[in-house]
This record gives sequence, C-alpha cells and structure tokens, in this order.
Amino acid sequence: MIDSEHLFWDSCVFIRWLTGVPDEHLGDLDDYIDDAKNRRRTIYYSTLIYTEIRPRYLTKKYGTIRKFIDDLTGTFYPIDPNPNILIAAGELKDARAVNPGDPKDKNPREIGTPDAVHLMTATFARDALKIPNLVFHTFDNGKGITWEGRCIPLLTFERWFPAGKRTKRVEEVCSLPREKPLYPQTNLLRIQPNAQQPDANPGE
Repeated sequence: MIDSEHLFWDSCVFIRWLTGVPDEHLGDLDDYIDDAKNRRRTIYYSTLIYTEIRPRYLTKKYGTIRKFIDDLTGTFYPIDPNPNILIAAGELKDARAVNPGDPKDKNPREIGTPDAVHLMTATFARDALKIPNLVFHTFDNGKGITWEGRCIPLLTFERWFPAGKRTKRVEEVCSLPREKPLYPQTNLLRIQPNAQQPDANPGE
C-alpha cells in the first residue's frame, strides 16, 4: 500500500461510499474524505463519474447528482475527458490482451470503455498535469459484468499484458499504482496539516 497525498478515485469507489454496498472499507473511505476536506490529501476524479453514478445511488446521502457535485467542490478535483484523454483511451482499448488463466483463449477480455477513460485520465493527471506520486484507487477486480461483458480487472491489469508485448498506453497504465483504498493505520499526513495543495482546479 502506498500512502500518497495525491489520489485518483475510480467511479466504483464513489458508488460504494454513496450506497454503502458492500459495507467493506467504508471507514477507509470516510478517513480519506476527511483528509481531503482538511486539505491533507488531494483526490482527483474524471467527470465521467457523472454518467456512472445513477440517481438511485444518491438517495441515502444526497438525493440528486447536483447536490453531490456541489458537495465535491473544493474537496475533490474534477478532470474533464478532453480529446487527448479520449484518443488515448481508444488507443488503450486497442491493445490485445492475453488471458493469464488460459493463454490460448482466442477471445480474452477487453478493456472496458469507462475503465479506459478513467485510466487515461489518471495518467494524464500524472504526466501532463505533473501530479507526483499519484495512486489510482479502485475496487475493480474483474468480477462484475458490464454492458461490455466481463472486462479486464484494473487491480491486476498488468497480468493480462505480458511484458515485451505491451503498447505505450498499456505501459503507462502498468506504471500507475492501482490499489484498493485501504487507509493506512499509521498516517503521517495526519501530523502534517499544511500538505501542499494545487492552486487551481485542473478540470477548469
């Protein structure tokens, strides 16, 4: 686990916090959000989450997506999927995977479209916006089924792309730390109230 000041949250992290389902790691998420509100950490996200967070996910805490967005302002930092990000996402999806459990599988899983956008937004934040030590938080371990079927899991992404056969975009993702949002038991940031924050919202 990497204890970084700079995090990028996948949509599934927001959805778990909003719905409380499953209830595992909700305390971790509360702690990360508390750090963000107290400016000990910066949490980035793609505005693509606005299409992935369905109204029924908001009923427990907010009621409407607009109230949710208003509450995020000043605590979380949105990044819009600009043309460069979307082009990179298409290039990432074009990479051919190899099923690590069955290398002879002629129809291995593919990278989901939303996943590609989130991953390329995170690498854009790290590389183009120069955000250091960025860690991608997700619960995606490939167990769910989407409209695209079963997609390549994000936590074990590199297993589906053997070294030496990876595209540039795949290499970018493989170099991006991807972890479940498990809050560190010993958090040095709690005793560093003046952790450096960005001067402006990179999504604006």
